[in-house]
Amino acid sequence: MEFFRRVMAGKASSMASVASCAVIWGMIGICTDRLAGAGMGSIQINAVRALVCLLAICAAATLFDRGAFRIDKRGLLLVVPAALTKVFMDVLYIQAQTMVGFSAAGVLLSTNCYFALAISYLFFRDRIPARRIAAAAIGSAGCALAVGIMTGVGEVSMIGITIGLGAGLGEAMHAATFKLVLDKGYSETTALIYVFLLSTAILIPFSDPVGTARLVFSDVSVLAASIAIGLVFTALPYYLYSRGLKGLDIGTVSVVMFLETATAATIGPVLFGETATAFSAIGVGLIFLSVVILNTGSGARKTDKRRMLRRSDVEDRRHTS
Repeated sequence: MEFFRRVMAGKASSMASVASCAVIWGMIGICTDRLAGAGMGSIQINAVRALVCLLAICAAATLFDRGAFRIDKRGLLLVVPAALTKVFMDVLYIQAQTMVGFSAAGVLLSTNCYFALAISYLFFRDRIPARRIAAAAIGSAGCALAVGIMTGVGEVSMIGITIGLGAGLGEAMHAATFKLVLDKGYSETTALIYVFLLSTAILIPFSDPVGTARLVFSDVSVLAASIAIGLVFTALPYYLYSRGLKGLDIGTVSVVMFLETATAATIGPVLFGETATAFSAIGVGLIFLSVVILNTGSGARKTDKRRMLRRSDVEDRRHTS
């Protein structure tokens, strides 16, 4: 019983970490709206975000965990795809917010569940039961309703929708690659330091650094938004996300992360005057339903068991070789 309580407590803590992260990320539009209004593009916003976050994490590590700066060559190789997919996801997501709105961008980002399903089939050869195909169909219909494709509500940018779907693909790839870093034994702080170090190095050359710096210091509110997006909306939630991802499988994380969509869909009409309709509410409801269907039943558990056995076999072969 004591072992069971410890397991449940650990899982509950991981779930709470991911849920808190999702709610915080869902409100990131508060800062991106101000920065975009100041004239920053999506790459500039993400460069500021990554740099501020990197400085915050490095400062915390210097004070409390200097060993987190140590990493070997294997760790660096694992971090590279995690950083690349993060940049891909973040740039597309913020661009989608400016093109289709915060609510629709959040809904489109939530399609990462279905991309994760495709990745597991193509690269891990996991079986896809009819239940999962039905969930994908329901989710697709929900996305279409939520962004107004089926109903013709509002002007919908097809380019913006495509970019939003790309962000969903990026999040699925990032979750898989980032979890791989954590599963190999690297600490959350180490993983975050090097993911954001590489992300910053990738983004800054394309962000017009001098022009971006002028925009950041052009107004107190822009400076405050720049600091907040790096600290409150990146460093804090990413630490919570990494803690949760370390203790949960990607499928469970993707379900809990739907709180991000719900939060974004709420603040859109409340703070930014976006139109909320019955159809968009039904669409979001269908998406939630599809994820519930996708992650219930024994199929997911069997897949997880097969994957754990496969990893165990690989580790055994490494030790015997």
